[in-house]
Amino acid sequence: MRLAVLAGNRFLPLEFIKRAKEKENVEIIAIAFKRETNPLIKRLADKTYWIEVTDLEGLMNILKKEKVKDCVMVGQITPRRIFKKEKEEGFIKELMKDIDWRPHSIFRRIIELLEEEGFHFLDSTVFMQDCLAEEGMMNNVELEKETEEDIQLGVKIASYFSELDVGQTIVVKKRAVVACEALEGTDNTIRRAYRLAGSNLVVVKFAKRDQDLRFDVPVVGVKTIRVLRRRVKALVLEKKKVIILEKNKFLREAEKGGIAVIGRERIN
Repeated sequence: MRLAVLAGNRFLPLEFIKRAKEKENVEIIAIAFKRETNPLIKRLADKTYWIEVTDLEGLMNILKKEKVKDCVMVGQITPRRIFKKEKEEGFIKELMKDIDWRPHSIFRRIIELLEEEGFHFLDSTVFMQDCLAEEGMMNNVELEKETEEDIQLGVKIASYFSELDVGQTIVVKKRAVVACEALEGTDNTIRRAYRLAGSNLVVVKFAKRDQDLRFDVPVVGVKTIRVLRRRVKALVLEKKKVIILEKNKFLREAEKGGIAVIGRERIN
């Protein structure tokens, strides 16, 4: 199998490639984005090409040159890179002429354009099933009654919030919603909540109601623990919808920091 990996930022693309190679005899053609993709990707992929985020023509040319049909989009692209004014000409102007400016709308349009050219996109969870959040308590941290109440409220609000198709994270303290994620991302949402309300926060991270698993799957990792530590007492992740990178290490580090990690289903 030959697979083109459109690699966004952070560590998910690296972990995806490692797992793909462990589980299948797969040749990885990495499409890396300048100022976004981790340079370590060239050590893991069989071939690596570097392009600008907005170079759709260059992307198509690489895929055609490599004669690869199966693709996967893994990892984030910083939303503000797309929103910069100088990027509005050419690629963005044509791409956005009849859709909204939400990041997932842009990525879905990119996939649609590539599939019209004969390429096929796999779900980005294809080799990551054992990394997904599980139902119930995933580590050994005792919950106080007040924390349980905050979790219940957070899950209720996050389930509703996911219908609005905005951010993926809700932060709660003492049965009050402290922060809702916007374009700043999960880490900055937690930092903002801490500035507003201090520590002992409950963070709930759910997928969008109709999350397109071909891109933008919610992710947490060991780096997230650094943001959670001394700020958060419970992290609630949507069951089977959120990827936990380095799952065992993540759960151990969370437990050391007194952070409960829990999987929950959304409320319909």
